[in-house]
Amino acid sequence: KPSEIVIENFNDRHEAERIISSALKLPPERRVSFISEILLGRKYTPETKKRIKKQHAAPKNKREASNQRPLPVECLKTSLKYLDCMTYVEHVLALAFSEQPKYVDAFLPRLVDVMFDAGGAPLMNHLRSHFTSHWADVNERKGYLTNIARGHPAAKIRSVVLNKVADNRTFFVEDRFMIATAPQVINYFPLEAVFSRSAPLRSGDVIALVCDKEGLDVLHMGFYFEQRGKRLLRHASSKLNRLIDQDFDAYLRDRRGVIGLMVLRPRLEAPIPCRYHILHHNRK
Repeated sequence: KPSEIVIENFNDRHEAERIISSALKLPPERRVSFISEILLGRKYTPETKKRIKKQHAAPKNKREASNQRPLPVECLKTSLKYLDCMTYVEHVLALAFSEQPKYVDAFLPRLVDVMFDAGGAPLMNHLRSHFTSHWADVNERKGYLTNIARGHPAAKIRSVVLNKVADNRTFFVEDRFMIATAPQVINYFPLEAVFSRSAPLRSGDVIALVCDKEGLDVLHMGFYFEQRGKRLLRHASSKLNRLIDQDFDAYLRDRRGVIGLMVLRPRLEAPIPCRYHILHHNRK
């Protein structure tokens, strides 16, 4: 029997099905560009802005890590109206990978598969791929992405224990973030390779801004595009409070703490995701 997932609302059902119907008429390599552009102008997720503000206001001394009981995902939120940097990428990929224009039977299972490493099991918070480098590894294993920096001569490697700061303290203090059990290996292109165009970027690539902070891998993520000779970052901007195209090189030069980029190329050939029994949260 498929595990149950409770969705907050089905408000996006008709729009999602229209987008998928239109995208299926295009070659697979054009779908990410088409879908990500449709969503431009949507608002940044208010809850994420509040969480970031709270994190910045938190005391410098982080809490001690603790082993907490696994927390179930009681209600999964999904929205095409409000998106942050990670959920923007995830929703675009889920729409682009949907094999038919059915919200419940195609899009939502695909979205869950991109967001979680659950394999059909009940959704738990610790199965959510919170950290981008881990998210990338999971979705490369599933067949959604190819890590272009892995093995490339212009790339570098960084190893970090995700969420661990100093002696058993956490970078993030929310209970959904726990210290990793092993170091995370990050393959990335240093900024000099990106600016010199030694990094083989292609329109539609998912890019993630790698940092050198203790316990943290990535500061931001979005899509890379080239249009009429210009390099663009298409992303959910918390500063501008919307999904927007910005000058790629200028953004990287202005963003403090970035040492390079992960480059993840959508493959659009992933297997059919596991089945779930999906319910509206008001359904008894």
